[in-house]
Amino acid sequence: MNGMSFFTDPFPYFDEWRERGPALIETPDGQKSWMISRYDDVVQALSHPDLSSAIIPGGMLNHMDPPEHAQLRKPIARAFSTRRMEALRPRIEEIADELLDAWEGAEEVDVIETFAYPLPITVICELLGVPEEDRDEIRNLSAELLVPATMAEAFGRFAAYVERLVATKEPGDDVITELRDEPNLVMNLVLLITAGHETTVQLIGNGLLALLRDPAARRSLADDPIMIPEAVEEFLRLDGPLAMGVSRVATSDVVIGGVTIPKSSQVAVSLGAANRDPSRYSEPDVLQLGRDPHVAFGHGIHYCVGARLARIEGEIAFGTLLRRFPELVLAAEPEWRESFIRGLGSFRVRPKP
Repeated sequence: MNGMSFFTDPFPYFDEWRERGPALIETPDGQKSWMISRYDDVVQALSHPDLSSAIIPGGMLNHMDPPEHAQLRKPIARAFSTRRMEALRPRIEEIADELLDAWEGAEEVDVIETFAYPLPITVICELLGVPEEDRDEIRNLSAELLVPATMAEAFGRFAAYVERLVATKEPGDDVITELRDEPNLVMNLVLLITAGHETTVQLIGNGLLALLRDPAARRSLADDPIMIPEAVEEFLRLDGPLAMGVSRVATSDVVIGGVTIPKSSQVAVSLGAANRDPSRYSEPDVLQLGRDPHVAFGHGIHYCVGARLARIEGEIAFGTLLRRFPELVLAAEPEWRESFIRGLGSFRVRPKP
């Protein structure tokens, strides 16, 4: 299989990886790594104390191990508490409706440009305290950060931007002000800004595409919106943004799925492959509500700190779309991005047939 095809069609890779079980492979970015892809193995790997997240220096939350990880995660988790996220619902609903006002009377629109991107970037910037005029810059930096060829340079520019923001920003009722005195602030603001919108953009885009390819499911959700939270979970399982998953390094010999992974080995843990494991999900490639829990947000101590916000944004996004445009249909075959966060670059729809 051609490495670049992973970005547009990762599912044959997932099937091959699961058939092999834990094995040393060349990953789509050209690196040699032990691939963990079966559901039970992924859960075991994400909970294993000898598979370290500290694969790069710098103090970023998702690349830290205990006890430092717990010390840093606590204030960030408090800033993203369930109560605080739930309190954002009215504002997120307002943003969603404002964005979809522009769809009224339009013959054709791009979902990513006009809805899936501006909704979560507006929410995360308001939550963190990022100026509205900086949002285009953040989008460009985030996009470059997720492409292997531009990742290193983009990270340096992103960190420089955040440093300037923290140094010049007036205190306010926002997360940056709340976390201002925490260690490794710049690194973790880069993480929060990027992860805080990029993954939700693709949750909305990937999920809506799956829904539009299943007209019966679309009509069912439009008629019975109480099922939308379950649908969001299924969209995350079926085609979640973190298809490749996460990286680890073995700090000792580690046994996963009956296979010994040698000390110092690089390990890739594929959330996307686990979420389509036929040993856990019947007909895993089919959109079907009411499934068992998934690992789209990870598992264990590194479970996504922003999962509640992403779910709320997803619920509101799909609920508002289906309420206002229940007959929404595809206008053209969408185009996938070449990025480690799986998602669409172009996604055109007709709001009304």
